[in-house]
This record gives sequence, C-alpha cells and structure tokens, in this order.
Amino acid sequence: MKLAHMFFILVAGHLPSCRTEANNAPKRVLEQKAYPLLFGIVKQGARKGIKECQRLFKNNVWNCTLNNKHVFKDLPIFIKTTLPHATRETAFIHAISTASIIHEILMQCRLKRIPGCGCADKKKQRQGNGDWKWGGCGDNIRYGEKETRRFINKLEIGNDARTAFNLHNNEVGRKVVRLSLKRECKCHGVTGSCNLKTCWRQIQPLNVIGSKLKLKYRNALQVLFVNKKLVKRKKSSTSMDKKLVFLEPSPDFCKRNDTLGLPGMLGRTCSSNDVTTKRCRSLCNTCNLKSETVISQEDIKCRCQFVWCCRVQCETCTRQYSETRCL
Repeated sequence: MKLAHMFFILVAGHLPSCRTEANNAPKRVLEQKAYPLLFGIVKQGARKGIKECQRLFKNNVWNCTLNNKHVFKDLPIFIKTTLPHATRETAFIHAISTASIIHEILMQCRLKRIPGCGCADKKKQRQGNGDWKWGGCGDNIRYGEKETRRFINKLEIGNDARTAFNLHNNEVGRKVVRLSLKRECKCHGVTGSCNLKTCWRQIQPLNVIGSKLKLKYRNALQVLFVNKKLVKRKKSSTSMDKKLVFLEPSPDFCKRNDTLGLPGMLGRTCSSNDVTTKRCRSLCNTCNLKSETVISQEDIKCRCQFVWCCRVQCETCTRQYSETRCL
C-alpha cells in the first residue's frame, strides 16, 4: 500500500483486513491496467469534443477558436490556461469536453478495450413490461462518469469562483450524456414475430449530444459567486442544475484581440452553398462587414472502382465550390 494511504487508514483508526485486501486485489490489478489506457482515451475524447465544438459553431461569429495552437497536445489540462475567462463559451467547452470524454470511454468500453469495464448493471435499471426485458450489453454510464470525474475533477483544486464554474459546467456535460441514453432493442420470436424484445441502454452519437449542449449554450445563465458557491443573479424558480452558467460577459468576437487570441471576423471565410450563403453573409453583416462570395474549383477523386487484384482505380473530377469572405 502507498504510505499516504496507509497513514490515512491509521489516523482514521481502521486497519486493512487480509480478506478485504485479497478481495480487492483483482479489482486493483484491472484498474492499474486500465489507467494508462484511460489516460489516452481521455485525451482523445477531449480532442473529439473540441472538434465537435468547431463543427457546431463553424458558421457562428464565435467558431470555437482556441488561442493556443498546441492545445491538442495538452488536453484536457489546457482549459484554464487557454480559456482564462469564465464566459458562456468557456462553459460550453468544459461541458462538451467532459461529455465527449464520457462518450469516448463508453465507446471504448463497448469495444471491450478497457480492462474492468463491463456492461451496465441490469439490476439497477427499471424493469420493462411484459413484451420486453433488459438484456444485451448496455453502455456502462456509471463507469464512464466515475472515471471522468477521477481524471477531470482532480484538476480542480480550491474554493474559488473559477473552480466552482468549471465543476458545475463539467457536471452539466455529464448529465446531458446520461439523459441521452436511449433504449435499443432486438426482437425474438418465430419468423421475426417479435413476441419478446431484449433491450439495453445505449448513448446517442456525439453530434446529438453536442446539439443538446449548444441549445444549453444559447440559454446559459449568468451567475454570481457568493459565500463560496454559485448563485443566480436574480431570484427565479429556474433551477441551475441542468443549465450552463457563466460569470463574465463574452468579449466582442467581431474584433481582433491578440491578448485574448481572438482572430476577429475580418477576412473570415466559410464554405457556402445555396443554404448557407445567406448565413455566411449574415455573419459578416452582424459584425458590420461587407461580404464577397467567390466560386472556386478543385480536382477530386471520383468514380472509384476496385481493380482485381488489388488496387482502387479512380478518375479525376472537377468540383466547384463557393466561399464567402468578410471584407
């Protein structure tokens, strides 16, 4: 046992029993094997969270810009240093990163790549009615939440406003993943009659979770930090528990700000089509800038065929596309 852990046990007045040590040994071995794998999975999940953020906001004035070009090497520890202000944008990045980390853990768990991570406990799920029952291998949300807290929450030390802000928005990300669990079923019966269904709970794709969090971003609540806790600025019946919260107003994303690492909208381009051209122009107009749409073309591989044996042969086609730029 580690000395610090032994010291805690002795001070608390408890001595470890041989039986307890023996019973916990296999679990500890699995946890030790899983830890280095989980560390990589956490980083991968955080990266996917940022990419999902950039996808969701690519046609917004704030497009999930991060001012640290080395950010992907440091995830998820980057958040405090890269995003020093407790704005609604920072709140969203905390939530989407946490949600994406849980999502990645559960996906790897489903593929049986994490030692000690099994299926969800069917005993703790509400029983179905007569035509279906719990079965299969449901996503182990409890495991995902536990490991995410272990890796993410331990970064948050102190009783300051920023720590409370981070922990709250991390928790909102976790709750959205939990609420995204959907019942999936498989039919059983003669000739597919589906007399009985076996069901399990499975998380929805990350883009669905991201869209739900984007809605929470739009409805985020500005709060105060009073007596070491977050409180609403105005008395209302609205609960804070499931809402993203922020402490500071957002900066002007239209203007370039090198101190905050904001590129501004001047020179910003976005890919356009018949649907998004108006949206792109509207972005420029929002920042009192003019817009210009340019038609360009590029060569792409097309009409690819498998040629025996063993290569893929493609033709080269020309694709036209348009880009709208803020001037």
